[in-house]
Amino acid sequence: MNTLKKLAFSILASVFVFANANAGELAVSGSAKVTYTILSVDGSATDDSAGKGLGMANEFSLTAGGELDNGFTWATNIDIDAATVQDDASMVIGMGGLGSVKFNISDGGIQKNFSSSQSVYGTPVDNGEGGTYTDSPDTGTMHSIRYTTPSGLPLGLSASVQYAPYTGTNDANSSNAGGAVDVEDEDAIAYAVDLAPIDGLAIGASYFNPDSPKTAQKTEGGAWYATYDVGMVSLGYGESYFADGHDTNTTNEVDNYQNRQMSIAFNVNDSLSLSYETIDSEKNYETSSSDVEMSVDSIQAAYTVAGMTLSLSNEEYDNHDYTSGNKMKETNFALSIAF
Repeated sequence: MNTLKKLAFSILASVFVFANANAGELAVSGSAKVTYTILSVDGSATDDSAGKGLGMANEFSLTAGGELDNGFTWATNIDIDAATVQDDASMVIGMGGLGSVKFNISDGGIQKNFSSSQSVYGTPVDNGEGGTYTDSPDTGTMHSIRYTTPSGLPLGLSASVQYAPYTGTNDANSSNAGGAVDVEDEDAIAYAVDLAPIDGLAIGASYFNPDSPKTAQKTEGGAWYATYDVGMVSLGYGESYFADGHDTNTTNEVDNYQNRQMSIAFNVNDSLSLSYETIDSEKNYETSSSDVEMSVDSIQAAYTVAGMTLSLSNEEYDNHDYTSGNKMKETNFALSIAF
């Protein structure tokens, strides 16, 4: 990892050898979404039921960009959510044939956990109530520096490495702020690669490697995916893995999570799309008799008219929250407008 850190700092140093930036342009974009969620059950004592809920989500982004005197490009953004809180920010320096460097303040990771999903409304475990689905962690919520290879490489290759000097989070960090302490990991690094070897086919993988202090099992995670588009049909399959770090002891701790996703989408026309996705998530303990598998099936539809998208999703969970026998049915209606 020390070699990679030195390489990252060398690239970073080269970024700052440029003249003043030309005047850039400022733009505002965002989205607004109204949702209506219904949680229902089959009547079992272990089933989840929270009734009906009406909600709204709003977020807008301020973006700016331009060109430097040496031909490099720059772009920056800050996102503000409904509570008028800055929760994401970034600056990207495009270096042409040398690739790009991005500075992130909790602005996103490079994990491929959900890259296989073809769901037209959203990944089932990220809709509505969702539950306690556990996936591979990533540097996305951390403050980090990312390097990405230039475009135009053979087989559509794109590779990224993202380094977080500390793993604690502080969304609104301003300049000159110190790091945030995390009792688990001091720093972390993530890798990702994507390929498009033939028309319609995309494959990729990611790996998360924090500086884990655990002695019996180190924390780590990863994912891979493959998608294929043919005509009006899109297919996706992916797997992800998370090894939960722990020290040697006599308790029955969680050892790992193993997840599988399969999905298919059908674009009926330019306005209407339908999809089906199934996800299985195994929660494995040090003692196999405690293992449990949570599964969810989702049917979704999305219809776009006059710049507005109407969406519907229905999810059915077995062993919801990794609790044997726990069921949940979830129906989500959404109206979304982007501006």
